[in-house]
Amino acid sequence: MAWLISGGWLTAKRAKLYPAVFLIVGVLVFVANLLAARDGLGFYDKPIGTDFSSFWTASKFVLTGNAADVYHPLQHHAAQTKLFGKEVEYFAWLYPPTALLIVAPLGLLSYLPSLFLWLAATGTAYVITVKKFIPASSEALVPILGFPATLLNATHGQNGFLSVAIIGSGLLLSERRPVLAGVILGCMLYKPQFAPMLAVVVLARKNWKTALGAALSVAAQIVAATLLFGSEIWSNFQSILPMTKAILEEQMIGFGKMQSVFAAVRLLGAGVNLAYAAQAAVATVAAALLWLIWRSKASLLLRAGAAATAMLLSTPFVLDYDFVLLALPIAALTNEGLKTGFRPFEKSALAAAWVLPAIARLAGMYCGIPLSPEIILLLLVLIWMRSSSSDALAGGSSSNSSAPAEPRPQAPAQSR
Repeated sequence: MAWLISGGWLTAKRAKLYPAVFLIVGVLVFVANLLAARDGLGFYDKPIGTDFSSFWTASKFVLTGNAADVYHPLQHHAAQTKLFGKEVEYFAWLYPPTALLIVAPLGLLSYLPSLFLWLAATGTAYVITVKKFIPASSEALVPILGFPATLLNATHGQNGFLSVAIIGSGLLLSERRPVLAGVILGCMLYKPQFAPMLAVVVLARKNWKTALGAALSVAAQIVAATLLFGSEIWSNFQSILPMTKAILEEQMIGFGKMQSVFAAVRLLGAGVNLAYAAQAAVATVAAALLWLIWRSKASLLLRAGAAATAMLLSTPFVLDYDFVLLALPIAALTNEGLKTGFRPFEKSALAAAWVLPAIARLAGMYCGIPLSPEIILLLLVLIWMRSSSSDALAGGSSSNSSAPAEPRPQAPAQSR
């Protein structure tokens, strides 16, 4: 048990070796899938970039003046079938109309070049942003690229890299450029399920300028989507909400693949009502911890990492590729450990969170064991403990007039 508490098993050599192995294996899998591809279809006749096929065909609807058709599943599926020349698994578009503003240009290129450009652009923003969270290390690139969630997001062609860049850069700007930070954070409107925890952050710091920037950003996107796509697109979006609810509640994509508290409780055999109750309880705990962390004197990096962690606990709709958000708390807590020393359980919890994206789906689908909520909650608790001790240290030091100044946050990279 001592090795688990101290984390002594995770030596510097192993901390370099494991990410390198994951990175090499991930690159080999990705390349093998590309080499096996025929007409854009890879292993098991799934599209290269799977979910990106939804984004690209949505863009085609926008570019041809038929944006509202993306909310008609039969037409959207037909577009994906036409793209690959045969019927494929349907990858639904469940995002609000404002998300079409982001994907609109993707259809200007053919499918694979568009996918590679999307991953290159958003992936670069992702790496730059995460590196800002771990300035104490000059060797963070391989662990960032080798992080299993990085491969998951890439193979799905998903928007997780963009989410990390927006959330990370927005939160890092929240104290120096609050209005701009709000404008950036408002761009997360394509995933509104993460908004409640951003609201907790704003309220905890009473950062009304960030709230103003976010409100202006959201309003501008809604107006732009309405003017460009027509007001009827909102009723079309509402028409697919029952399908979204069914996907969540009726195991249409499998509770093993989903990684929320709701999915974990359902995976263990409980009913929908109990699952929602458990989700609400954990989300409330996460919000309370996040409030305390953002009211503390902890570094901005650590507080921002806590926000990303709480987001993953706050919504019933979380999939394993969303775990790229864990790169922020992992980097921030590692940075604190490198500067001031690691505390009990921190190294082991960081290792568990880092490897979680590689094993969570397998454990859920084949063993019926949900791993994600408890590991993510542990990570948030450890950050809270760090922030609490930061308050104690600051309070004790202030009486001696030697309180350490909070490090100035570094300028974040501009994100997608």
